[in-house]
Amino acid sequence: MTDELTAQARAILAANRYAVLGTATPTGEPWVSPVYFVNLDFSRMLWLSRPSARHSELIADNPRIAVTVFDSAVPMGGATAFYARATAAPCPDSDLALQLQIFSTRSVAEGFPAWRLNQVTGEAPLRLYRADITDAWLLPADDGPERRIPLPL
Repeated sequence: MTDELTAQARAILAANRYAVLGTATPTGEPWVSPVYFVNLDFSRMLWLSRPSARHSELIADNPRIAVTVFDSAVPMGGATAFYARATAAPCPDSDLALQLQIFSTRSVAEGFPAWRLNQVTGEAPLRLYRADITDAWLLPADDGPERRIPLPL
């Protein structure tokens, strides 16, 4: 069963390009933001954001986030979803070139231009962010009540 659930989770991540990030203010008020993402299996997600974006500012104050990836076009009752908890931050300089290459390769495959280091460093308005996933779950497509099944990382 675990292999089947893992395959379902991988299919959700492969078929969808946007994740919803859940962050919180210092007083605990929730804030959610959709971001175009690239995933590295269940261990890491990458996205581009402005450091001045509300979610980026909240991540700077509290790096703990929640992530949801799902297909919003399915009929009611047919949804599957990938859920995760993670620690997020701008990608460190020591890992930036490799992570940006991974992000750029996926972006190009989706029909977007390639990304270069000078587009995410210095005076450039965007930064590459990463979320290191600490826990992950799958909401499988079935007729039962919502149940999140833990995924092996």
